[in-house]
Amino acid sequence: MSSPLIFSCFRWVVRGCFALILCGCSEVTGKSKPPAMTEYPPELEQLLSLPVQQGRVGLDQVAVFLNRQYATHLRDGELSSPDTGGEAVLADGYILLNASTWISHRIPEESGLNTNVRKIYFTVSKTPCFPLERFIQISGAITKPPGTYPPNYRLYHYRGGEVNMSASVSYPDFECITDINMAVN
Repeated sequence: MSSPLIFSCFRWVVRGCFALILCGCSEVTGKSKPPAMTEYPPELEQLLSLPVQQGRVGLDQVAVFLNRQYATHLRDGELSSPDTGGEAVLADGYILLNASTWISHRIPEESGLNTNVRKIYFTVSKTPCFPLERFIQISGAITKPPGTYPPNYRLYHYRGGEVNMSASVSYPDFECITDINMAVN
């Protein structure tokens, strides 16, 4: 008599475990993918396109990434031109050489990362080269007429509703972007 009872109990335990496994799997697969900027490190295109696509919100997301990346260089929630020594390699292989953020005013935040940024600056290594043409595609940037810059330097501007962005290219090829500036209008 005890054998059928044990088998019956075992069968219910197995069914219960199977149901828990199914519930657990459906919970994992049912979750949405986290926002792109929570994946570290992001790609350079992402850092450039977020302010263009999302304005102020995108600029804040770039600032949060830079502040997390360079947390040891934060002073009162503001980043001050750290030299990365080529160690800040993004997901697509591009390298940030340095970065700075300037904030409008202090907003206390538990994480210590102030997202009320006014300006962002960072330098991209020329190797690998991030093509100027790709920057123009992402931002729709234009350049000033020839003769307005020194012969070894050109600046391309994007002006959006909330954010301005510029990228510089330099001699001899004028093909690789180097310095990126982003600012709130």
